Amino acid sequence: MKPKKMNTSYLYVAVLTILLAMGLALFFRSSTFTVQKIIVQGLNLSPESEILKLTSGVQGQNLFLFDQEALSHKITLHPLVQSVQFQRKLPQTLVIKVTERTPVALVVVPKGVLEVDGQGTFLRRLESWPKNDHPVLTGIELKDTVGPGQNLANPSLIAALNLLGQAPPELLSQIGELHVDPSQQMTMYLRSGVEVRLGQANDWKLKLNALFQLVSDNEYKSFQQGVRYIDFTAAKPVIGR
Repeated sequence: MKPKKMNTSYLYVAVLTILLAMGLALFFRSSTFTVQKIIVQGLNLSPESEILKLTSGVQGQNLFLFDQEALSHKITLHPLVQSVQFQRKLPQTLVIKVTERTPVALVVVPKGVLEVDGQGTFLRRLESWPKNDHPVLTGIELKDTVGPGQNLANPSLIAALNLLGQAPPELLSQIGELHVDPSQQMTMYLRSGVEVRLGQANDWKLKLNALFQLVSDNEYKSFQQGVRYIDFTAAKPVIGR
């Protein structure tokens, strides 16, 4: 008799499990959980209206069953969006958490100024100077056909971004312009007006750290006004007046 009782118990458990699963499925598919409100978080550069426009068609869908992959792909097509995450706020609110791409430099072109991130992605074309200033990259020729969201894949641009990515943050804020010549020789212009001849390299950390220590030194600051250039192309930096 024991095996029969055990079999009956297993049957009851199986039936209850199936009924519970069906009930939960019907519950979550009900109109109680349709998306009625969308909240976008994490925006600093992108207008909220542009992101909400990309979510068209989601309102009215089930909060648990909408196609997250398709919506994520659609939103990340926006040039300023790097990634998104979704959070459900029961019963009817979808929260979209956006991680934006960060501009690190400006490239002057004939029809304005381009913002680019550290990977060389073209973020925005600006007709006037941005409120948040960044180092200006010159000597870089870009095609007029490039559009927002494209990776520019320009060797001179990548070389310049590689240098900026290795600069101490305190020095980065002092860089006004970085010029790249055709052979990728780098010349930096500090906001103080001093020209810094850096030469050519892939690893810039030693030179940039030495430059930051030099311009932060009190003795250097005492005669900074008379400095025209600092030459880092030799074994030791040379200060020209």
